[in-house]
Amino acid sequence: MQFIMSHVNNKKQSCFSLTAAFFMAMVFCSTALAQDSTSVRKGNYEVYYSVFNSSFLQPETAVAVGVKRAKNVALINIAIIEHLPDGTTQASKAGTIKGTAFNLVHKNTLDFQEIVEPGAVYYLAKFKISNDNEKIVIKAAVKPENSKQVIDVEFEHHFYLN
Repeated sequence: MQFIMSHVNNKKQSCFSLTAAFFMAMVFCSTALAQDSTSVRKGNYEVYYSVFNSSFLQPETAVAVGVKRAKNVALINIAIIEHLPDGTTQASKAGTIKGTAFNLVHKNTLDFQEIVEPGAVYYLAKFKISNDNEKIVIKAAVKPENSKQVIDVEFEHHFYLN
């Protein structure tokens, strides 16, 4: 029995490590792929963001973070980095994140879920895509933990049902 539980725990740890790697890669690598900025810096804090269809997630990753894979469901991923005086950076938690996603017809409040893993903290919120080639405007107000300043993020993205 102990062997089985150890194996299950190792599988969970491995899955969470892969999940963290995936989401951090989505946030940081998207900067190189995108023409527009994918981060907003204010003071010592920088908010990185990315959006993508939930169908892009591997099934194991979707289960690990509690997201249904579907062609009409998208995710926004937010991570906060604190720039330290010595020039290094560290992941930071959010005190609050409030956001909306809207198109010409609908406006939805985003409900962010905190994901904490070794070396990574990020926030996910899901929203629906109604039409193919739909432009959605996303606004978020991010207040890092232990900070008085709010960092506003606003961008638009075209989503495709795939």
